[in-house]
Amino acid sequence: MTEGLMSGLSRRIFFNTFGCKTNQYDSALLKQSVEEEGFVITEDFSSADWVVVNTCAVTRRGEDKACQWVRRVGREHPGAKIAVVGCSVEVSAGRFSRLPGVRLLLGTEEKFRLGRILTGLDETGPGYQVEPACQSGLASRLERYPSTPVLRAHVGRARAFVKIQDGCDNRCTYCIVPFARGPSRSRLPDEIVREVKTLEEAGHCEAVLTGIHIGRYGSDLPRPLALASLVEKLLNQTSAIRFRLSSLEVGELDQRLLELLSGERRLCRHLHIPLQHGSAGVLRRMGRTYTPQHYREAIDKVTGRIHSPGLGTDIIVGFPGETREEFEECFNFIASLPFTYMHIFPYSPRPGTQAAEFDNRIPKNILRERIKVLHEVSDRKKNSFLEGLAGSRLRVIGESRLGSGIAVCRADNYVRVYCRECPLSGGFFDLVAENPWRDGVWGSLPHEGASAQDR
Repeated sequence: MTEGLMSGLSRRIFFNTFGCKTNQYDSALLKQSVEEEGFVITEDFSSADWVVVNTCAVTRRGEDKACQWVRRVGREHPGAKIAVVGCSVEVSAGRFSRLPGVRLLLGTEEKFRLGRILTGLDETGPGYQVEPACQSGLASRLERYPSTPVLRAHVGRARAFVKIQDGCDNRCTYCIVPFARGPSRSRLPDEIVREVKTLEEAGHCEAVLTGIHIGRYGSDLPRPLALASLVEKLLNQTSAIRFRLSSLEVGELDQRLLELLSGERRLCRHLHIPLQHGSAGVLRRMGRTYTPQHYREAIDKVTGRIHSPGLGTDIIVGFPGETREEFEECFNFIASLPFTYMHIFPYSPRPGTQAAEFDNRIPKNILRERIKVLHEVSDRKKNSFLEGLAGSRLRVIGESRLGSGIAVCRADNYVRVYCRECPLSGGFFDLVAENPWRDGVWGSLPHEGASAQDR
């Protein structure tokens, strides 16, 4: 393409991403791909020629937010052309195709052709729309992880996301994700190693291994490989970068992974293990494959091996038919476990899932009260955990600064640590936790010869 032709095309592009860490990774890769096609990333959508919205379909509320934002762009910047990509296109393309300004729809796999498609649209004129994968059945037929470029950097982040897997084989009755993302597909380990090395060389201090169901990693490869084996491979072939696991199902926390979490300083002592509910009856109706007792046994193994781990979970409140007794079971079960944070969601019916057809929906006033009660439990647990860290030495990386100049750091157990005098570059350093502050703890640089508890 000549320089004169490029200058006449629509080259400025703005991204807005909704949803999970996997979506954040996908957007970083998309930004890299459009830059290679000659586009310029802008941080102001009012100056953009193209606005790309990477969507999430997990909840109706998340999808609604994306729709509202697209409407806002159409209202405030009517000259922009809008591309809607990702999970919501797979399951709700019609909601977006009717919105003003939307010129392009791309499903979960098609979106990786974004740069080439936009260049083609600029050269051939407006009005072209790509059929989403859901209408062609692509998402459900995917068999292998696509060959994608290596992500060279996650701009503006000390922590980079590294996608190791996509899709899910589970069929939880409430979840639309398998329909939007397709079956579980693992990325080749050598590609992951190459990407992590590139990110390490670019100055990233941490790689968050992410995907839709990372505990299934490697089971579909020509030569099957367990998640723990991938982690060992990454540790052996890198020198400084540390690793963090994203969400893991409770049955996938095997002995070798526990050994690595308790013994490897470059593997963060932080686990996010979705519970979804604390009642055995509700778990059965959800299609979950464990009982509360199985979950408790796994958590006991974690806390028995790892000192002060960050331990997070997801809870769905108001699943159809949730009785008062079942909610009390859930409350009591959660209260007995050492969570350090909880993500609490109201049940969101998604068309096409089994649970969307279930009767006995929970009235909104009861749902709000139950959510409030669990948030109170979550706050107490988090505060207790933060208070218990006083005097501990935490290994942190710098992430950002507040307007006042105070540094915001991230400890390996996922706690935010605030400090006035620490740097934001230069890799890892130790801070001594003092008192809870904001949503984390206040920290100070350790004095020479201090005897603060290590890790």
